[in-house]
Parts: sequence; structure tokens; C-alpha cells
Amino acid sequence: MNSKRFTRAKLIELISRVIPGTFFLYVVMLKFADLYALIITHQATNQPASLRFIVEVCSRASTVAFMGMMTILFLIRLEPVEKAKSLLPRVMAIAGTFFVALVTLFPRAELSLGQSLIATSISIVGTLLSIIALAHLGRSFSLMAEARRLVTTGPYRLVRHPLYLFEEVASFGILLQFLSVTTAVVFVIHILIQVQRMKNEEKVLEKAFPEYQTYKATTARVIPKLY
Repeated sequence: MNSKRFTRAKLIELISRVIPGTFFLYVVMLKFADLYALIITHQATNQPASLRFIVEVCSRASTVAFMGMMTILFLIRLEPVEKAKSLLPRVMAIAGTFFVALVTLFPRAELSLGQSLIATSISIVGTLLSIIALAHLGRSFSLMAEARRLVTTGPYRLVRHPLYLFEEVASFGILLQFLSVTTAVVFVIHILIQVQRMKNEEKVLEKAFPEYQTYKATTARVIPKLY
């Protein structure tokens, strides 16, 4: 019986690595193809690179790098030592990960060059910071409320959930490019889901690591000295 349970756990862990990893690899390939097409199309015009073009290339390249790192970490991450037992935290994790993508299904906002540069720059900064946080998280990375290893270095020394913070900065930049009343409502709902995800993860981390209580008491959740 224990052997069957162990085998089942191993199978679930393998599936949880392969399916998300495959999905993000697929997204990486799509985004890389878009980036390549953008560069080739621009080269065909024989025009000098404009500021808008450079920012757009940097934005798409940073997205490819971020998604690529997530793909690798899904495949090499450590096995969890603790995880949420109920279904709701899992549903919240999936919803929080993919909900913001709904924003990109709406028509783009009519932005001036300056507004477009600001929105894209915010997205780039958020993505680059997310890559830094993801690098420090390393093999402890997970979408679900799971505990693999307690990370308190780098940006995790300043706040408990820097990856969430930086992802929301990037998402806000995307929101500005599709800004409307509807997309703003979607973004607010996304934020509320992400806050609940943080709480779900903290409960799991507290069970797995007794020292997390001290870390939690001395480190802000996402904004130093505020929240």
C-alpha cells in the first residue's frame, strides 16, 4: 500500500513538472518566433532602428528569457517537503498564474509614442526584476502552494514575496497597453487572487520551516515597512 502511494506521489510530481514545463516551453517558442519575425520584418524595411523598435525588441527578449528560465526550473526543481492539501489553493494558483493573460485578449489601447514607451519600459523593468527573483528562488520555484526550501537571500531578504511584486509591475505595464474599464477590473481581481496565493504559501512554509515565523515577523510581505 505504501509502495503504491509512493509511486502515485512520484507520478503526480512528474506530471506537475512536465505539463507546466511543456506549456511554458511552448510559450517560449511562440514568443521567440514573434521576436524573430519582428526583427526580420524590420530588416526588410531597410530603416534605421527607432526607439520604439528597440524597446519592443528588449521587451519581447526579456519575456522570452523569463519564460525560458521558468521552463528550466520546472524541470529541475526540488521535490516539495510540504504542500497545501485542499483543492482551493491549487485553483487559486492556476487562476493567479493565467488570469492576467486575459488582459491581452482585449483590444490594445490607443497610446501615444511616449505612453507606449512608458508602458513597455514598466513591463521590461518588472520582467527583468522577476528574472532576478526567479534566479534566487532557483529550484525552490513552484506555481502551487508548496515548500521546497526557505529562500531569504537577495530580494527575499527585503520582502517575503518579491517575485509576486515584480510580476505585478510587469503585468501593470501590460495592463497600460490594453487599458480599459474591463481590463482594469480584470487586473484588480488578479491582484486579489495573488494576495490570497501569498497567504496560502505562507501557511505551507510555516508548517515546513519553523524558522519561517521569525522571517515573517521581521520581513514585509511585498512592500517594506508598508505591507
